[in-house]
Amino acid sequence: MSSNFFKPYIFTGLHILAWLLLGFTLLFYIPLTWNIVLPSIFWLWQSIVLFFMIVIFYSNAKIIVPKTIIKDRVTPFLLWALFIIFAMQFIAYLYNLNTDLHNKIAAILGFKKYRSNYFDNYVFTITLLVLGISTSWAMLHHWQKAAQHKQKLEQDKTMAELAMLKAQINPHFFFNSLNSIYSLTYTNIEDSRGALHTLSRMMRYLLYSTEGERTTVLKEVEFMKDFIALMKLRANSKLTITTDIPEKLHDYPIVPMLLLPLVENAFKHGIHATDKSEIHIKLKQEGTNLEFEVINTFFEKTSVTDQGGIGLTNTKRRLHLIYPNKHIMVAGIDQNGNYKVNLQITLEE
Repeated sequence: MSSNFFKPYIFTGLHILAWLLLGFTLLFYIPLTWNIVLPSIFWLWQSIVLFFMIVIFYSNAKIIVPKTIIKDRVTPFLLWALFIIFAMQFIAYLYNLNTDLHNKIAAILGFKKYRSNYFDNYVFTITLLVLGISTSWAMLHHWQKAAQHKQKLEQDKTMAELAMLKAQINPHFFFNSLNSIYSLTYTNIEDSRGALHTLSRMMRYLLYSTEGERTTVLKEVEFMKDFIALMKLRANSKLTITTDIPEKLHDYPIVPMLLLPLVENAFKHGIHATDKSEIHIKLKQEGTNLEFEVINTFFEKTSVTDQGGIGLTNTKRRLHLIYPNKHIMVAGIDQNGNYKVNLQITLEE
């Protein structure tokens, strides 16, 4: 059986355990240490108080707080709290009136008379404590649900953007690659066959390996190499492409299509039709630490840092969501006037 099956039972069990501990500590432990015989009406009252505290806790957390504080209605909540405090004092007064509990306990402890039959300090303190814990628990639960909902929306958004990225690559990149391969069939049959094989491998990766939340470093790097190889077919003689990618890599899980936008951005904005262009791609790995660097020629009139939803902005958002506090990404013009993107990321084993 999955852990989700037992989750509701674990949650209920923890609540029961918490109430047993709270009830024993606040209502039963101290009287039991007095080494005196207390009347049954005292233990009955302690049990009644525990019952009302449980009712107050859950009615406050499940009904009152969601309808008042969470909706910025503080005044009705304060009125509710005052009503509960008054109601508990009234119940304590009625019980004492019918049982004379306070004076009986005072006599057992050696006091002449209980100082007040109209106000119960102990019940007042416990009521405030339960109201405070209940309100805090309800607010934390609300904030947690809101954070989870926000994270789910972010995940859905990044998955949609990943789908857009795949959709953008599919027609635009593949049709241009097919045209390049078609031209290659007139000059070099063997190279055109190899290019077709590379293209089919990339399509297979996009269709089957990027459907889940994780792929592997080897698959991601192989796809990136195939992308670079096909981009070389379309490149003009003015473009120089250098790659420094280790042959042996540790195959850790990684989110799909994480590295490619950085490479695609370089080809998109780092190539000029007539001027000399350069793209340098470097990958280093030390255990789970991965460093990826892309440097391309910066052309002031044509280069942009890709402010759209796809590219660097999308990659930064995905990194922030999936690898919080486990990555460093720096992008901008370097000292040589080139555009440089450096990503350092710690992968999960």
